Amino acid sequence: MKIKLSLLLLMMTALYFAQSNQFIYEYTFKIDSLNRDKSDTENMVLQTTPKGSKFYSQVKAVYDSTMTAAFKDARTTQKVHFDFTSLKQAKVNTEVIKTYPDYKRTLKKEISSNDLLINNDKKLDWKISNEKSKVLGYDVQKATTTLYGRKWNVWFAPEIPIQDGPHEFCGLPGLIVKAEDAKGDHSFTLIGTRKIEVSPDEILNKKAREIVINEEKFRKLWSDYKKDPAKNLRQTSGSTSISAPVSVSASITFDGKTYSQDEMLKLIEKERKEELQKNNNFLELDLYR
Repeated sequence: MKIKLSLLLLMMTALYFAQSNQFIYEYTFKIDSLNRDKSDTENMVLQTTPKGSKFYSQVKAVYDSTMTAAFKDARTTQKVHFDFTSLKQAKVNTEVIKTYPDYKRTLKKEISSNDLLINNDKKLDWKISNEKSKVLGYDVQKATTTLYGRKWNVWFAPEIPIQDGPHEFCGLPGLIVKAEDAKGDHSFTLIGTRKIEVSPDEILNKKAREIVINEEKFRKLWSDYKKDPAKNLRQTSGSTSISAPVSVSASITFDGKTYSQDEMLKLIEKERKEELQKNNNFLELDLYR
């Protein structure tokens, strides 16, 4: 009886945790259209499962898990000081979820700490070329499409039978191993792969705090955010202005310097205003117009 129960438990575990491929891409981007000489990079992960895939920043995954664990611990220990000096912050907050086999896509964006989901079930209009090359040792073929107002050239590998790729790209007869927009402002290049065990539901399920909106609503929220990038933070902290007292006394250390919660609000507002001035060349161009 114990043997049967053990086998049953093993089978249930195998169903819950499926083999997942992780494809690591180097994302190179020029976020300031007025300074195209400067580019940034971030490693991104395309994690595929039998039910679908998730595309996300490798750095953000570490950052989010560390922050979640820290504040969860604080609720039980009443800790009021946090030292995140060594914690690297992500440059990319965008995530993309795709479901198989329909390849419906969900774009996850953040505006002022709000997690927003934009669903998209329109198939990409691909034009497959006869042009061939090699990327990371794979024989690849060229295809072109348009996404969010940008024209893209991509290379897919028929020998990797996964109709997926970085960001929202999918639907070609092979994994997309390289993608670059026509202006050379945004590009993804496959740099590595590995296999891990993971729960598909954990990757694909919508989180409680995520809000589903359409593109029109996103543009409205973005317009409001540009007018007052710290409004949400002030409301969350329980204050009506940056200088008003906050409801919780806490301190956080970044880059070796300790800030009170009120000082952090001021710092974040300053940084967000500076980011808005130079971040004007988003990958999803049409969403920000």
